[in-house]
Amino acid sequence: MIGVGTLTTGITAEVDTDGTVHNNSVRIGWHIRSGNDWLVPGLDAPARRTRPHAAPIVHTSVRVGGGDALERVYAVGDGDGGIVVIEVENVSPEAIAVGFVVDGPGAGAGARAMVIDDDGLRVGGESLIAWARRPGAVDDEHGLVFPIPHRTKVRIALVGRSGVDVRELADAGAVERAWDRMLDRGMRTELPEPLQSEVDTARADLLLAPRSADAFGSLEAWGFDEDAVEMWGHLRTRDRRRAKRGPGAGLLAETRAALVREDRRAIELVPGFRAAWLGQSIAAHDVPLRSGVCSFAVRWHGARPALLWDVPAGLTVRAPALDPAWESTEPVGETLLAEPPTTLLSMGTRAAVPGTNVDAPEQFS
Repeated sequence: MIGVGTLTTGITAEVDTDGTVHNNSVRIGWHIRSGNDWLVPGLDAPARRTRPHAAPIVHTSVRVGGGDALERVYAVGDGDGGIVVIEVENVSPEAIAVGFVVDGPGAGAGARAMVIDDDGLRVGGESLIAWARRPGAVDDEHGLVFPIPHRTKVRIALVGRSGVDVRELADAGAVERAWDRMLDRGMRTELPEPLQSEVDTARADLLLAPRSADAFGSLEAWGFDEDAVEMWGHLRTRDRRRAKRGPGAGLLAETRAALVREDRRAIELVPGFRAAWLGQSIAAHDVPLRSGVCSFAVRWHGARPALLWDVPAGLTVRAPALDPAWESTEPVGETLLAEPPTTLLSMGTRAAVPGTNVDAPEQFS
């Protein structure tokens, strides 16, 4: 499952491998009519689920008629609540239709258990789904059926109240840009792919994570100070004790530990430098420390790494994984380190370092 949500609500829905949306006890599947045939994603046709950006927006594609039917699922804020948007775009040269199949309490009897009007669908008198235009048909097997001409899309929204105008809800592009702004806070990294994309995704998921000692530790370790303060106020005493023992867990904790190690008087940069990073430019910005924040970058001058750093005054800076003999007490500087130790090179030999040569170090901030 891949979760979608907002900062206010956390995870509000999850999307499975076929594109079915799970929201508490309600499930919304999708069927596609192509030509004269109905296709059930994952059953009649392969479904390709992806999360192409750090933002919690889930794409599920199904091949139809020389193109794709593309479902996007994401969440938008609604005061203290949240709305889950399900959008299907016809990225094919032919007209198709999509059927949204609703399953859950009160909906098990099919269309007879539903009240449908111009604005949406109600179950048990409560608004469940809103839309901008009424479905073209309601089918016992394929649910709420909307025609989708070539290169157009249809959107519905899982809502918790009436009066939602689906046309005014943010589209997926706006949600992605909003998440980019939210992630332009705290500690940011520049790492080789696919690690950088994995870190960006993990940072977004961290902001949606349930309150826990590990989540709090990761928020602090990655510089999401306001979010950490808010979470701290809701942690139980036992979780607060656990939170003081370490900077979270998982990919974010492992990545941070590979980039920075701090003690009272010294800071080690890239102590966990990996052989796969040889020749690759890497950087970390606004890394939170006990004494302030630091930033650094590793560029390459032929086979030699060029290190640029900006750390709090009073610390000794080292990079033992790259050059065990080098250290500096300058808070800001740049230097050309020795060639990497043989332990980082393939088979322990002085093999050529991969990557693009940089003639001179470049400023990282």
